[in-house]
Amino acid sequence: MSFMSLYFIAVVPHQELREKARNFSRDFAERFNSVKSYKNFPHITLIKPFSFDENKEDELVDKFSQMDLKTTPFNVNLKDFGCFPNKNNPVIFITPENKEELQKLYDEIQPKMNFHFYAKLNPHLTIAYRDLSPENFSLAWEEYKTKTFEDSFLVDKICLFKHYNGKWNLLKIKNLE
Repeated sequence: MSFMSLYFIAVVPHQELREKARNFSRDFAERFNSVKSYKNFPHITLIKPFSFDENKEDELVDKFSQMDLKTTPFNVNLKDFGCFPNKNNPVIFITPENKEELQKLYDEIQPKMNFHFYAKLNPHLTIAYRDLSPENFSLAWEEYKTKTFEDSFLVDKICLFKHYNGKWNLLKIKNLE
């Protein structure tokens, strides 16, 4: 019997930057009644969540581990905040400035993993989503659209995550060389 599980691939900033991002998510949890992002961990999604047969997880992990990637480590520069003002599920995020490099990495991973989701990546580091009401989004965005933030992190690995026990768990790391 096959059992489908959810997986996704992302880049994860270093600990200090994750803490800074979590402080923004905590602000949303405390002041704007949006706790979902605070319960998650800061990351930039490369391959969005997909279902895969758990019985074949070894094949997925092997394929992920054995990808021959040409992309070498690069810095992602984060600057200020952006949003997706979707009517039902607005999102507020920290904006990566050099999206092209993340797009290049995505373009390299996607065909090797045989996923055909979308041609253009829209990289972002989410700090509030899902349970951010449209009213609270308007209030928060008024403040966050002028708020400044600047940092960067080295992308020297990509991470494969699996969803179980109600949260995302790191399954495998692949280093960029």
